[in-house]
Amino acid sequence: MEFNDFLSLIKRKKQTIFTIMFVFVMAVILISLASTMKYSVKSRLLVVQNASSNDAYSLSKSNEYLGNLFSEVVYSSSFYDQVLDSKYNVDGNYFSGSYSDQVKKWQKTVSTKTQGDTGIIEINVYHPQVSEANKIALAINDILINNNQNYQGGQNVKINVIDQPMASTYPTKPNLPYNAAAALGGSFLLALFYIYIFPEEKYNLYIFGKRRNKKKINQSDILEKYGNAGYNVNPANTASAMPKTAPTMPREAATQAPYQAPQETNHFGSNDHIPLSGNIQNIINR
Repeated sequence: MEFNDFLSLIKRKKQTIFTIMFVFVMAVILISLASTMKYSVKSRLLVVQNASSNDAYSLSKSNEYLGNLFSEVVYSSSFYDQVLDSKYNVDGNYFSGSYSDQVKKWQKTVSTKTQGDTGIIEINVYHPQVSEANKIALAINDILINNNQNYQGGQNVKINVIDQPMASTYPTKPNLPYNAAAALGGSFLLALFYIYIFPEEKYNLYIFGKRRNKKKINQSDILEKYGNAGYNVNPANTASAMPKTAPTMPREAATQAPYQAPQETNHFGSNDHIPLSGNIQNIINR
């Protein structure tokens, strides 16, 4: 299929494209609204090394390594146990189920990422309650600052807080604007693929049902379709178009009124009989 043909196909299938996009986006929004709304608490930490070396490249690579290391450590089960045993009284009932289920939920509760070789670690905590999310964030920062030696062999690493935990004003997970935008773009590509695979009219999709277009049929359309064969008149339609009975005189008036023979009207007088024979000019002169 050429590009111009595909563009014309898109114009003809606008209703199908809109239907697919509408259904897909509404489904994503409804699923997002049905899930639990969670607030986020964000904090940032800086990894500092007391290195005697003046090699900037080696120092930056070491910061990148330590940042990635601590970011992955936060997801571990041992780190999860330390958070529950911390002095911040984190509610463990939120992480219910078996221990493996608790760890999986913990990994969905926290999110970490590093910023290149700067040694900066960004930590996000998601929880339905802002107070609990703040407790978890404080516990994570405290463990990384005071117990980071449990996860790395050197003693020359120090972690400082550069941004204290800050809670969001509104729920940030699920991210409705992002989900809607992603659903909009994905559904558009899906709709283009659908009309390309199924270009026939029978595969058209409609939200409110198919709209029927009533075309006016005139005499030229019939002649063009059937040629000069003429029309086949339906006797039933012809009979229905004619009046069933002629207007009649009331029965009482018909019995009372005597029969009168129709009289001819003579425009030349009652007793004159002018024969219309001969030359037409003589008849006119009479």
